[in-house]
Amino acid sequence: MIKAVILQCPNQSCDFRFPAPEDEYSIYCPVCGERMEIIGYDIDNGYTHFTKNKALQLECAVDNVRSSYNIGAILRSANAFALDHLYLCGYSPTPQQSKVLKTSLGAETSLNWSYQPNTLTLVEQKKTDGYLVLAIEATSNASSLLDYNLPSKTTKVMMVVGNEIFGIDPAIRTISDAILQIPIFGEKKSLNVASSFSIAAFYLSQLMQQES
Repeated sequence: MIKAVILQCPNQSCDFRFPAPEDEYSIYCPVCGERMEIIGYDIDNGYTHFTKNKALQLECAVDNVRSSYNIGAILRSANAFALDHLYLCGYSPTPQQSKVLKTSLGAETSLNWSYQPNTLTLVEQKKTDGYLVLAIEATSNASSLLDYNLPSKTTKVMMVVGNEIFGIDPAIRTISDAILQIPIFGEKKSLNVASSFSIAAFYLSQLMQQES
């Protein structure tokens, strides 16, 4: 267990409250200067382990995503959802770059990943190998991710996510088995690519487990 404290300002007009490490905090409120009330507690950093069906193959091609921080976040989510392989393609940065490591938090050490210079060539090969190719992108002809049903007996899926501005290579969209978008109901009509990846990877991994 990790030891921590909750710091609560007794000044009712301030009422500032926040967590801090047990051995690293100030006893005075950083907002109003009042002496803080200190409540110690243990952080429960355990988790429930879920078992993946190893017969199912879920992989992803990252098509020219420029941001190192997005790549790091994708690596971390890919590890969490036990993707079988993550392909970093084109000018997508790899874990050799320090900025990627800041957000990946070591996920790359227990995740199968590799670099590929040409995403289209990779996806074409995956189709030849019998993978279902799903492009995750908001376009005028995209279907809702939540309405999508995997074809019967699908065991190998290749997701593709694309560049923050230009999206997925149009030649890849053309050969994809489906173009799927995450339903958006708010004013903003798009999500950060790392967020989109996480949602799609979680949904498809669960869908594949249910269908198996």
